[in-house]
Amino acid sequence: MEVGPENAAFQGSGISIYRAPASPRSVTREELLVSFRTLFQKFRPTLWFRITYLVLLGVIVGELYILTLSPLACVVVLLMPVSAFVVPYWLGERKLRRFAGNLVVVFLIAIVLAAAMSTGALLAQKDAVPEQSFTDLSNSPMALSNGTVSPYRAPPQTSFMFQVTLTTAKNDTPDNYRVFLNLTVVLGINNFDRRPFRMTYLGANASSNNTKTGSFFVVNQTLEDSIYGYAFSVTDLRSNWTYAGPDLGPVTASSWTFYGFFLYVTGLSQVTILAVVTYFAILFLWWYTARAREARVKAMARSAERSKEPSKDDSKETPKPALTFGGKAAKATAFTCTNCGADVEETDAKCPKCGAVFED
Repeated sequence: MEVGPENAAFQGSGISIYRAPASPRSVTREELLVSFRTLFQKFRPTLWFRITYLVLLGVIVGELYILTLSPLACVVVLLMPVSAFVVPYWLGERKLRRFAGNLVVVFLIAIVLAAAMSTGALLAQKDAVPEQSFTDLSNSPMALSNGTVSPYRAPPQTSFMFQVTLTTAKNDTPDNYRVFLNLTVVLGINNFDRRPFRMTYLGANASSNNTKTGSFFVVNQTLEDSIYGYAFSVTDLRSNWTYAGPDLGPVTASSWTFYGFFLYVTGLSQVTILAVVTYFAILFLWWYTARAREARVKAMARSAERSKEPSKDDSKETPKPALTFGGKAAKATAFTCTNCGADVEETDAKCPKCGAVFED
């Protein structure tokens, strides 16, 4: 080990001097940004870059499906195709075939994700959400409220109790009304079985015998392994009807059954159809604009090439100057004989060709 001159006094004393290793240099933020940019530039031309942003875009569009149940549904339906087109275009995509392929990948991921979120939300729900009619007693003679089913989740062959409360604007008895459970059974992709069940008034001990203060109606049904939807309706036997619902439930089928159901519903929903049609409309406008711009550029290029070409008049040879005799130019003719058309000079008294005499 070398010892510097400043430590030479310690050489004779037998004391060894060791230099501590230098601490590692910290990396600055600018260096990290430069390294990240270098890695990104290497990653961007690869196929995995396109796969990555298409997957992320599909996740974003899938999350937007949740907002279609909000008052912003119209904006969301427009935002879904716009984002599916703008993001690849901003990243440099310009091929029409790839834009069409992007639609398939993005919306396929979005539909799969949206169906999974809908299935998870339904299976996480423990109790039924109380249903009520859209009308109230201010504009309708009757109203339904607190329409529920108990239990909400149970295995097949379980007896489920459906209950709803009827309230009227005037004093009346439950016997003057007919309340129904409208149960829908999903038997297949396009096969539904709708079954109305008459509900019975639940005694005076549980509810009032006066419908103005609220009367309870119930019905019990044993259900099998299937997907169900339920709603309630009531009539006063005078052609007046009021409805409450519908809603999915009760839950007796497996999670995979509901997942397949939500895949079908989401894939063929109005939201998906409108988003796909809007995407193709945007794609057509972009393609048409690009073609029109390209045609205009070509027309301008052809016009510029034509302006550079020599014209036919310029290509003709310029007339040769008049021959000179004795070093002097020939005199230009001033008149034309009206008899034979020969050229004559101003000083001629008669035509040198036909001999016609000119009058002054």
